[in-house]
Amino acid sequence: MKVYPTDSIRNVALVGHGDVGKTSLASCFLFDSGAVNRFGKVDQGSTVTDFDEDEIERKITISSSPCFVEWNKVKVNVLDTPGYGNFVADARAALRAVDASVVLVCGVAGVEVQTEKVWKWSDEYQLPRILVVNKLDRERSDFYRAVESIRKAFGRGPIPVQIPIGFEKNFSGIVDLIHFKAFQFQSDESGKFQKIDIPENLKQEATAQRQALVEMIGCGNVSGAKRTGCAASASVSFVCVSFSFATLAMSPA
Repeated sequence: MKVYPTDSIRNVALVGHGDVGKTSLASCFLFDSGAVNRFGKVDQGSTVTDFDEDEIERKITISSSPCFVEWNKVKVNVLDTPGYGNFVADARAALRAVDASVVLVCGVAGVEVQTEKVWKWSDEYQLPRILVVNKLDRERSDFYRAVESIRKAFGRGPIPVQIPIGFEKNFSGIVDLIHFKAFQFQSDESGKFQKIDIPENLKQEATAQRQALVEMIGCGNVSGAKRTGCAASASVSFVCVSFSFATLAMSPA
């Protein structure tokens, strides 16, 4: 078994309201990293983290389940947690054991009851966090509406690091605001993508969003500021975008 040095290990929890895609995102991590050779699906009962008979039958996560992936020589331990009210308390226990939380938000419904609850627990344990707006290929999904609901619930700190290319069924990729590059994903669930030029109709929006990101970081309001003792009026949380069954590129630093 490969042994990793302490500084090459990350521990994160996938948290959020029920049915926002936490288990599917964990499956994406496993498939994209090469940990498994088949993309597991909740509907088919083939995911790694929902292995209990009741979970497979109900198609929901009942208790937290771990998995791990290796990305850029870093071991990422991932806890897939439940989001429905009867079981969400298990997510709180998971948050006590991790370095950061990945908060999933539905691109259709936005912030929901359990989203606010897991955010409060992340605050309680002073965890840095990243938000993923998921299910953006669904009908009536809207990334910018979801971001507004996030800011309404959690303040001005959350800031996009990606914006989507296309909406609903035409959602096909992302613009990376940090590197200012665009990526278009294949729709065959292979996890493969190609680098493309930023579409002309998104250049102005991408430039404005990138400037907002730079200004927010420049203010010194970095995620985890309270944890490190840095005085800040708000902590920054980065907002990413995702398909219902998409690959989220991970680059642990």
